[in-house]
Amino acid sequence: MTVIVDCHVHLEGREKVDEILKAMDSAGIDVIFAFSAYPGRIIGYGSYVEYDLHKQREVAEHVANLQKEAPDRIVGFLWLEPLLEKAVEVLEWAVTKLELRGVKMIPNHWYPYDEKLLKVYEKIEELNVPIIFHSGILWGFGDSSRFCRPANYEILLKFPKIRFALAHIGWPWVDECIATWGHFRVEAQRAGRRDIQMYIDATPGTPPLYRKEALQKVFAYGAEDYVIFGSDSHIGNLVEARKIIERDITLLRDHIGLPETSIRKYLGENALRFVGIRK
Repeated sequence: MTVIVDCHVHLEGREKVDEILKAMDSAGIDVIFAFSAYPGRIIGYGSYVEYDLHKQREVAEHVANLQKEAPDRIVGFLWLEPLLEKAVEVLEWAVTKLELRGVKMIPNHWYPYDEKLLKVYEKIEELNVPIIFHSGILWGFGDSSRFCRPANYEILLKFPKIRFALAHIGWPWVDECIATWGHFRVEAQRAGRRDIQMYIDATPGTPPLYRKEALQKVFAYGAEDYVIFGSDSHIGNLVEARKIIERDITLLRDHIGLPETSIRKYLGENALRFVGIRK
């Protein structure tokens, strides 16, 4: 049986569990990683963002309540803004008190290797929850794409217990994303670790024109056990995720020639392992 997990679903902060489950059932999705609503307010073209500690807590509580109502189907992720003065405190509260199971971050005018991020990484490593980072071109936060290059995340080599995924296969820097995964693979081998800490979130960002080539490269390079499906959907348009699933299955099975075992890993098994769920 194929379990379908969408690792990349955005919330707006007003959704009810019944509408989410209905949308998931309509799309044929078993589990979603639900990102709490964005905790900031973008002003102008995105060069300035207001962050609100109250808003950060409010959106965390919303996704936590949804997860509590449907724990087998909704995996709550905290969209954390690490520039908040109390980011580490909020992170610990969200994981230990609200029981959220992962962290989402987008480098909006900060580099993943900035010194101010180190305490956040230390706490995430201590809490043993995974991170999904945006990587690749960034539409919506002004001139922030340069902060999201895949190689910027090599700082996580200093935190080998952190599992993390780079979203969108880093498009348009697909080769750089795959090469970065290769770097983490080599470092894991050198350290005698069985598992590689980096995963590749194949959520589109790669337009259809580039999709086949990108997925073919990911699998050919050996990342079969570390690539996870996502749609970048909102609950209101989760039906679009079904179209992406069907398109990807066609590419993987009919054009790239992958066996069903590999497709099952991609559609759900790898994602469940990423968050430590066994089904």
